Amino acid sequence: MTKKINATAIVNELEGTAFFPSNKKLTQPSNNPQQEHSTKSQKTKIKSSKNDVMTSSRQDANLRKWRDVIEDTETHNSALRMTKEERYDVEDLVSELRRKFKIKTSMNEVARLGLLYIINDFKKDKTKALIIKVKKS
Repeated sequence: MTKKINATAIVNELEGTAFFPSNKKLTQPSNNPQQEHSTKSQKTKIKSSKNDVMTSSRQDANLRKWRDVIEDTETHNSALRMTKEERYDVEDLVSELRRKFKIKTSMNEVARLGLLYIINDFKKDKTKALIIKVKKS
């Protein structure tokens, strides 16, 4: 017995999100001139947003190099303090990667990858770095 996916339900659920903008709401006629003006400005925003392209924050990262770094066993011992909830979340992540994606990893590799990401982000643009934003919030 094969399982069938209800594609219509999925499309309806995703419609109107950033990746699947909905034009249905914008094409309905309005009796209110102010609402019509608002609708036109929304339509303009949607048209202009279709041309915008978001660049990945990891575009300049050498992912293969990062993989080699986190899998390298020549490291210095260090302790990482975390809450129970953080530990459970990381353990869940590691388990899901192993079970669903057949990716073998560890809590240590996840932590090191996070550090590499934060360091790379900081080197790229110190004033806009995540660590600066978080610490100044």
